[in-house]
Amino acid sequence: MQTLTDSDRRFIERLGLQAQSEGFSRIAGQLWATLIVSDGPVSSSQLVDTLRVSKASVSTNTCFFERLGIVERRTMPGERQDFFAIRPHPYAALVEGQIERLEARKEVIAEAKATITNEQTLAKLTDLDQFYTLYYESSKDLLKQLKSQVRGHKTK
Repeated sequence: MQTLTDSDRRFIERLGLQAQSEGFSRIAGQLWATLIVSDGPVSSSQLVDTLRVSKASVSTNTCFFERLGIVERRTMPGERQDFFAIRPHPYAALVEGQIERLEARKEVIAEAKATITNEQTLAKLTDLDQFYTLYYESSKDLLKQLKSQVRGHKTK
């Protein structure tokens, strides 16, 4: 990994604080920012050294980003440790995962609406269902736009 500039370090710190303010771990934001400013795959030990965090924190947070579909684990010939990099077009993968999670939530709500008889609860479930429906539809539109941008980049 290249030497980080003051601007890189400031970005890493600020994205960490932003992640923390949104309910994620500060380290997750810092790790994400480090991968953004890196010029190639970054080893787990480089992440430990750069962020001054434990191996367990790096492992936990890289696994989190892998589950979201935005970071990929790589191996390097002759190296025993893992390397991490941002996947190509990670934001489409992120939205695809969100759509899958929204579909699962909508199924839970549909099942609840079919079995719960309390009118107040049903009204709240209907509100929640409407929210998830709007969120789902807007996420599908966003995914379509992101995929369109990906296709546009390939043709340029």
